[in-house]
Amino acid sequence: MDLASLGLPTIQNGAAGAATRKLSEDFDTFLTLLTSQLKNQDPLEPLKSEQFTQQLVQFSQVEQQIATNDQLESLVSLSLAAQHGALVDYIGKTVEGESNRARLTDGEAGWTFDVDGNPERVSILILDENNRAVRSDVVNGQAGLNRYNWDGLGDNGNELADGVYRISISAADRDGGSIPVSVRASGTVDGVEVVGGVAQLSVNGAVLPLSSVTSVSGVPVTD
Repeated sequence: MDLASLGLPTIQNGAAGAATRKLSEDFDTFLTLLTSQLKNQDPLEPLKSEQFTQQLVQFSQVEQQIATNDQLESLVSLSLAAQHGALVDYIGKTVEGESNRARLTDGEAGWTFDVDGNPERVSILILDENNRAVRSDVVNGQAGLNRYNWDGLGDNGNELADGVYRISISAADRDGGSIPVSVRASGTVDGVEVVGGVAQLSVNGAVLPLSSVTSVSGVPVTD
């Protein structure tokens, strides 16, 4: 697999590569200074062999450390390439995962949410890509899994444009106390992105870590 074609870091442009070039420059400078020192040293107090050996050993140790870092960067690059290649198989498949984003298509979008308790009411707030609230709603809910299907209409009844929208869901019990809610969304994987050195799925205009995926199927999303 060609790492460059995936846009992944390689050892040539990594920190180890830069350190190796810097070491080479410093070592050349060291040899120039050492040669000059040997030429101009005091015959009565010549440079001691142990001092010369110690300096060479120090440079050798640094060079070995950089070589080790170089190899580690290579392993990281290969590991990331393996992650990237494995996730490519998800492209075109439908996944459900922990996400508050869903894509509105032809007036349809939906989310699944899990309520950790018996709610008296569930409040819904939908926001657009500019973080503006476009729809608010209050629905009945129950403990466990629930489904909220949105018809794509705003608070004023206007039809909103297709695109990615974010939902905020809060639940309260009879006493007005807050009940924890987790939100899931379904979408078709349209790509793979590397975020923070980790390959992740691109779904509904947002990245979704593989660890957040709860189900996978080859059937397109239909709400």
